[in-house]
Amino acid sequence: MIKKLLFVAIIGIPTLATSQISFTNSNSKLGNSSLKSGCAIGVADMNGDGLDDIVRLSGATNLQIEYQTSGDFTLFNYGSIPGNNSEWGMAIADVDRNGFNDIIVGGAYNGLKLLKANAVGNNYSATTLGGASIFLQNANFIDIDNNGTIDFFGCSDESVSSAYGNDGAGNFTLDNANLINAVSTVPSDNSGNYGSIWTDYDNDGDQDLYISKCRLGVNNPNDGRRINLLFQNDGSGNFTEVGVAAGLVPYAQSWSASFEDIDNDGDLDCVLINHDLTSKIYDNNGDGTFTDITDVSGIATELNNMGSGGIQVIMEDFDNDALIDILVTTRSGSHHLFRNTGNKTFAEVSSPFPTSNRIQSAAAGDLNNDGFVDIIAGFGSGYNSPSNSVSDVLFLNNGNSNHWSEVALIGNPSNINGIGARIEIYGSWGKQIREVRSGESYGIMNSMKTHFGLGSSTSITKIVVKWPSGNVDELLSPNIDESITIVEGSTLNINESTSSIFKIHPNPAKNHVTVDGFQNTDAAYELYDITGKLIMAKTAISATNNQIELSSLNSGIYFLKLYSNNQRYIHKVIKE
Repeated sequence: MIKKLLFVAIIGIPTLATSQISFTNSNSKLGNSSLKSGCAIGVADMNGDGLDDIVRLSGATNLQIEYQTSGDFTLFNYGSIPGNNSEWGMAIADVDRNGFNDIIVGGAYNGLKLLKANAVGNNYSATTLGGASIFLQNANFIDIDNNGTIDFFGCSDESVSSAYGNDGAGNFTLDNANLINAVSTVPSDNSGNYGSIWTDYDNDGDQDLYISKCRLGVNNPNDGRRINLLFQNDGSGNFTEVGVAAGLVPYAQSWSASFEDIDNDGDLDCVLINHDLTSKIYDNNGDGTFTDITDVSGIATELNNMGSGGIQVIMEDFDNDALIDILVTTRSGSHHLFRNTGNKTFAEVSSPFPTSNRIQSAAAGDLNNDGFVDIIAGFGSGYNSPSNSVSDVLFLNNGNSNHWSEVALIGNPSNINGIGARIEIYGSWGKQIREVRSGESYGIMNSMKTHFGLGSSTSITKIVVKWPSGNVDELLSPNIDESITIVEGSTLNINESTSSIFKIHPNPAKNHVTVDGFQNTDAAYELYDITGKLIMAKTAISATNNQIELSSLNSGIYFLKLYSNNQRYIHKVIKE
């Protein structure tokens, strides 16, 4: 069996002074600085270069991608989504395992449009999924049946939500009966599904589903159309609704939720946005139940005063202090950024974004590759309509001197994006955990590259990846302030390393790579494609014979494995 590979890309960043969380308007870096998004905004690596890109819908209808380059962005304008109707939700994943991510969007009964990347990732072809027409609120890509292919879950406003199975080639079929039938516990017409998030809330190694229910105009808190649902996965594809027993049903009009570990105790806590009651913070008790800690969170007043304005909740460590912070976008009043101050408490950050406008929608990722989480923000109106006057803004994080680590995954046999995987990172802070998700909160797509702040710590004990397949990879003592891509099955043997002794660089035409760094020794190499298939090998390469020819290869992502002095060195190669 071919052993999968691991690649570590080293990123150098300057040391910055410690400061409060703050951002800079960086629209001058965008190819289109005047675009106005609706609700659906995404951040993902769309061209396979390891950098987060920006995916937006101008006027909520026209797809544009901003590819992150060296400090700036290059614009790709796909144009109108089929149907030319307003899209409400977006999710991104590589549904056909060709090495490039695909996009799904949908809205009010206008079809679920799947845009699949071509073989070189520079354009897309659109198809509309079959099955019942739904009013899509939120979109998720997730391997529901854990067979290694990415399925789709469409959270529907006015009917039962829709689950689609993937045949492995990116063709989807509606299959609620065999995947998940997310019906209301209290009998109803199954409407009112707004925010959806897949998460392993009970730490048993499989993905569960939480749906925030909000049926506007329904005032009875016991009506099934507004009782939140938590579907517990038994690991064999059977889902049981346990929301009340878990303590995650506030009997409110709930809009969206996020699950992250706010206290670094190894389980995922919940922040829930409500419209008719105070929004909530729930502490995971570690036994499958939650405790409402809103009143002692330090921001109970702010959450209560938010009223019916909250739309999305994004939880990231924005100041890299090893504690998860909270960003809430709103349709009225003002957006809020709450800094984690430790001991399960938070404090509002005063004016972190240099704007007098209310952020209506946002997506998060490292958009200048400096190890700090940035925001692409939209300033819409209503619930999902684009602004008539205010353009989106790229807010780059000003950063500080704290350290960080970022981890991206390539799965096999798990789904190629590693969606549903749990990443654990150990150090002086204890243990931090993250999950890989596609489609979160309400309508948005955050980066699948998981981000960890390390504070002032200068070392990581180990990184552990728990894959949906059950495989576990462990990386001991990785360097800090680096972006790491781990391919499933890539755990290194004791005599193996990812040292950067060898340097590789492409020639200008990208037809070969040159290997430098030889120290009076020969080496052998193997070249694998993104699925782990051996493409070519050579028994000898040296300082005088150091070019590897790529002209016969198709464009795509490859992994170069060099052997020298009983050690192994891994590098990622992109053939354009």
